[in-house]
Amino acid sequence: MLIFTAQSTGAALLVSPMTTEPTDPTRYPIGLWQSQDTYTVAEIRQLVDQIATLPDAYALVLANVSTADLSRQYRPGSWTVQQLVHHVADTHMLHFMRLKNALTAPDTVGVMADVNAWAALSEGQHAPIADSLILLKGIHQRIAFLVGTLLPDQLAITYYHPVRQRHLTLAQALSVIVWHAEHHLAHIRLALQVA
Repeated sequence: MLIFTAQSTGAALLVSPMTTEPTDPTRYPIGLWQSQDTYTVAEIRQLVDQIATLPDAYALVLANVSTADLSRQYRPGSWTVQQLVHHVADTHMLHFMRLKNALTAPDTVGVMADVNAWAALSEGQHAPIADSLILLKGIHQRIAFLVGTLLPDQLAITYYHPVRQRHLTLAQALSVIVWHAEHHLAHIRLALQVA
């Protein structure tokens, strides 16, 4: 069986917001991202399938939202549904750039952004979500295609993620992409349940 292995970095396997306190279920409705050191071919295929289909799940959940729905929050002080949709599209562009940068310059520092500042921009609060849904679909198609072109040893290439303070293999990065999309989709579902 083919297995993709992460380089040992000595980092904790559970990636959390640098705390040992219990997590808030509204902040982390699907739990924290769980790291794996190894990924089988079947697990990589499953991640790619999820990457390919998650934009459709977003489109389905957001199909009939009203302007009022877009301003809902999943917890007090959180981003709105509108900001969440733009955030996911924006950061998944960054994920795509990190993958490509790692392939051309291994062990580089991942492209980062101040996502809170981006969400606070007028564009992040008012741009039509349809634009970000199109962007998300396209970026996910590109990620899925890119991964389909990789050799197994390329999935073990790493880059440094400053926020997580660790090196991630490209296989782990795919897992982060799926977790991130599912994490914020759960936030959107929570917000839309609020009366």
